[in-house]
Amino acid sequence: MSKTVFYTSIDIGSRYIKGLVLGKRDQEWEALAFSSVKSRGLDEGEIKDAIAFKESVNTLLKELEEQLQKSLRSDFVISFSSVSFEREDTVIERDFGEEKRSITLDILSEMQSEALERLKENGKTPLHIFSKRYLLDGERIVFNPLDMKASKITIEYTSIVVPLKVYEMFYNFLQDTVKSPFQLKSSLVSTAEGVLTTPEKDRGVVVVNLGYNFTGLIAYKNGVPIKISYVPVGMKHVIKDVSAVLDTSFEESERLIITHGNAVYSDLKEEEIQYRGLDGNTIKTTTAKKLSVIIHARLREIMSKSKKFFREVEAKIIEEGEIGIPGGVVLTGGGAKIPRINELATEVFKSPVRTGCYANSDRPSIINADEVASDPSFAAAFGNVFAVSENPYEETPVKNENPLKRIFRLFKELME
Repeated sequence: MSKTVFYTSIDIGSRYIKGLVLGKRDQEWEALAFSSVKSRGLDEGEIKDAIAFKESVNTLLKELEEQLQKSLRSDFVISFSSVSFEREDTVIERDFGEEKRSITLDILSEMQSEALERLKENGKTPLHIFSKRYLLDGERIVFNPLDMKASKITIEYTSIVVPLKVYEMFYNFLQDTVKSPFQLKSSLVSTAEGVLTTPEKDRGVVVVNLGYNFTGLIAYKNGVPIKISYVPVGMKHVIKDVSAVLDTSFEESERLIITHGNAVYSDLKEEEIQYRGLDGNTIKTTTAKKLSVIIHARLREIMSKSKKFFREVEAKIIEEGEIGIPGGVVLTGGGAKIPRINELATEVFKSPVRTGCYANSDRPSIINADEVASDPSFAAAFGNVFAVSENPYEETPVKNENPLKRIFRLFKELME
């Protein structure tokens, strides 16, 4: 009987930390535990209170262990949000002279290592690396060069990197809390990997991740990220607007948005809703329509600011022969749960819009995951696992087999 492989995924956000434990036996995946706790000690993607930050991570780990009824012993993948993520392209060549050589896994591994080292020399830490294109003898483009013969091979890589100081900040604090080996990933990339389909990533798509402090934007084409950016407005600003206009606490504003919020107000009735004032005791009233007017205004601002990114990506994809962006816009993150937000986004972007969650991707189905698989805020937690299993770069030697070799071995097996 085959052995179950366990993965513990943690996505660190400024408002909530999500945790997910998955088990895989043969080709069957199962969700064994999941939880969400309030994030403390973080602000604008930086650790401001180390003690509070560690306590919130420990709270999440304890909740996961209580569900499992045992200690967490697995590979850990941890993603975090930051406006410091950048996309960089790197080109690596191997010239074998006049004699053609068979392309081996060792050659590809060496070239990948050289690409990673080049990024590190520039003070950047790569979190994700994608093979963008393989070129043999300067003219032949292939999808998989393994076992092909060439005098020269050129590989174009696309990497998502972060400044070393940002990487070290998270890694050092987490090392004291998470005792097992772990890898760090970009929450934005993992979110996209957790919600998109392969055809969307191949033909072109834009993901709008409605986060707490800011809105993350990432576009894919030909299976790899082609552009990332950020809008410095997020769900925190929506909550603050409600708090200011209705004269109530931040927590009560968040509750109102979750229970009564709507992204579109034009056809809403003047239904009365009650809430508590700033003192926590005084009962006040407003209407669902007034609440939604406040929410709509800030969400429209976020969409309008994101539209510039969308247009830039659209222009780039049109140059490559497509009509518009075939995959349209995928909304994800906690803000994507607001009712009728897709309707608002469709109006702003003038493009097809869908909600991005794991259940709407083309990833393997997961037993006992219905609740979280349909939750856009858990997208990165799912995407972390597949970013590790499909991304050849690993920070820690937690597996015996080189991950790049594993990918090409599996690909070769499928072709046989």
